Amino acid sequence: MNKMVLVLLFALAASALVAAAPAAFITPSGQKGMTMTNEGDGEWTLDRVEGRDCWRLAEGSSFLYFAFDDPSAIAPDAWVVIEANYSGSYIGPVELVHVSSATLFNKADGLGIVESGGWRRYALRMAGFDPGGGAMNYGNNMRLYLGGDNIHIAKVEIYNEEPDMSEITDPNELLAEKMKDTAPEPAPGMSYCFGNNVTEAQAVMFRSLGVTSVESYVTWETVERKGKGEWDWSEWDRQVEVLQKYGLKWVPFLILSPAYSTPDWFRASKDHVPCRCLEHGEDSKIESLWNPYLKPYIRRFLEAFAERYGKTGVIESVLLGIQGDFGEAIYSVTGGGWTFNVPGEYHNHMGFWCGDEYAPADFRKYAAGKYKTIAALNKAWHTGYKSFEEADYPFNGEAEIKAYREGLLEKPETRRHYLDFIEWYRGSMTDMAEWWIANTREVFGKNTDIYLCTGGDSAAELGGHFADQCRVAAKHGAGVRITNEASDYAVNLSVTRWVASSAKFYGALFGFEPAGSEDFYGIPARIYNATASGANQLHDYNTNVVGSEKTVEQQKKHFKYLFHTKPVVPVALWYPDTQMVMKWGDFLRKAGQLRDSFDFDFVDDSMILRGALGRNKVLVVTYGYIMENAVAKKLAEWAKQGGRIIVLDVDRFQSVEGTGEPEDLLFPDGRPGGSFGKGYVYSVADVKELNVRLTEILWKLGYPVYEIAENGLYVTQIEKDRLLVYSKNEEDRDLVVNYKGKKTVVSCAAKSITDIKL
Repeated sequence: MNKMVLVLLFALAASALVAAAPAAFITPSGQKGMTMTNEGDGEWTLDRVEGRDCWRLAEGSSFLYFAFDDPSAIAPDAWVVIEANYSGSYIGPVELVHVSSATLFNKADGLGIVESGGWRRYALRMAGFDPGGGAMNYGNNMRLYLGGDNIHIAKVEIYNEEPDMSEITDPNELLAEKMKDTAPEPAPGMSYCFGNNVTEAQAVMFRSLGVTSVESYVTWETVERKGKGEWDWSEWDRQVEVLQKYGLKWVPFLILSPAYSTPDWFRASKDHVPCRCLEHGEDSKIESLWNPYLKPYIRRFLEAFAERYGKTGVIESVLLGIQGDFGEAIYSVTGGGWTFNVPGEYHNHMGFWCGDEYAPADFRKYAAGKYKTIAALNKAWHTGYKSFEEADYPFNGEAEIKAYREGLLEKPETRRHYLDFIEWYRGSMTDMAEWWIANTREVFGKNTDIYLCTGGDSAAELGGHFADQCRVAAKHGAGVRITNEASDYAVNLSVTRWVASSAKFYGALFGFEPAGSEDFYGIPARIYNATASGANQLHDYNTNVVGSEKTVEQQKKHFKYLFHTKPVVPVALWYPDTQMVMKWGDFLRKAGQLRDSFDFDFVDDSMILRGALGRNKVLVVTYGYIMENAVAKKLAEWAKQGGRIIVLDVDRFQSVEGTGEPEDLLFPDGRPGGSFGKGYVYSVADVKELNVRLTEILWKLGYPVYEIAENGLYVTQIEKDRLLVYSKNEEDRDLVVNYKGKKTVVSCAAKSITDIKL
């Protein structure tokens, strides 16, 4: 070997030992190529830990924000190396988010730090960094989510090439050792899903908390954004690889119709038909339900996804995102923020989104199908149309809509036209939901769990009739997940109970999801609501649980109470849907208050007409005086067969047409009523009298009887001899239960759940 070759080999070997230099870095005392922001949700303070200056999150903040002096100098798949110290006793989650061509908040990578034993270096990988996508909060390009103020960061470096990995700590090894043999087994019949997406380090952490699955927003845009037929599944292939490696299941949220879910090329085509609002005549970028070109694209997307992942065994359930700003089975309400990332800004608000060219024809078709003759329609609507081709919505334009709706309760002659409009408007959403569910069932087969995503509070403008959505889901062996929870149990109960009650009646699966963040006490409150309702699935955003040691310990303490039940609920509460779609009122608040006294199902008119009260012994009516005659007749028949109806705070019932027939049917001898066939209908003066009567009824029927009063204890009978209690009280409180001649006194822990076996 000649001397020149030896010199060359030596030079190459020496160069391999030289670590890649950072393209940018920042410390509390200096920086190169990047800066930090200190404001808003990215506020921090300086600290000194184990001999090093470092940043610590200020109270109420969650992120460290960074901007690059020359963003174009940062590689799309650059490495981000942090030097971190963790002073906590459990897990400190860190997530990397950066701008990309698709979104301002591209979640790239993450890890979970356990006791670090000093300062360590951790590496995170970018995923398609692209400053051309715009700037996130405060004009920055990148941020680090830190799960709590006990994570300290002393240095952040950006490498365009792989850094010296011999200096990098693998968090998975530390996490796996700490979590070994500690993961709780999920209860049969209950799935526990975290959103959204998961890194390798997070997968270990999630498994340790009993998580069964992870949700991902799989929009049509994410897999076919380059052009028709140019499918790219790489983003989801990576996610599936991580899930399979760590034994987690997947809940792909398949979304097509919201503005951010459709590719640019589709929205530029003739096949795009946007929703148009009646109030202002302006288009959204959300697809119209009445778009005649849309369904083939949906079916094509479902088939392509199923072909790729349907037989992988990784799918726990498929969640369907069919409409609205975010994917729920409701119309546009309040888009903004990240929903503008792909399509740009669009017109959005709570209102009626049926002003496009195709919707009115469908409404006329509905009217002709219901009334058969124009004379019958005119009689019902108090109109003078000459043919069904003239039939129109009851209003157009913001001022006209406002004036019309304000007079609905006072003008019975206007009600039927409006109620038919709402029946059609909601029915269109239900029909689309059933089409999605049926096609998903065909594509994925009989063994895949399917959930329809729905949300909101069921106001008329939202278009979601929860009972009907559960009914059509049950027809195809599917379910409904409602996405409107927060932290207060009574509020959560009031907005989820219609789904829970109708799903149980029709035989559909159902689950709950928070609308966003929840607080420390929201964790047990949501677990209790799921179990006490008989849910099959509970979803949470992982940051609500792993955001701090305190919340992790709260979840671990209460996870044992998350299981599938078949609650025993003898009392039903009438859901006065007919009146509420005319004028939204105070029913949900009253329902939440009454739940402090006793448990109940919701039954709306559609459920009553289909026989739902056969499951209950008592019906409480506490809100809504407008009742369809057919419903009043059904209630009278039920009472004659032994049903018990108790009316509170409703003075006199009235039909939609303004007649007194419902009152006469239910109180033929006037108020307060009394025996009615084998049952009775009775009007009580106040909540105290209501509670006394319920206590007497439940005692005579042989149910466990507890204090039916507003005492901060929420009680549900989950088995024949078993109660589950959630306490909102600040201190422990006793619950006295009388059952089969035996009195049991149980101390119920403050702000927690208690399982009572009688």
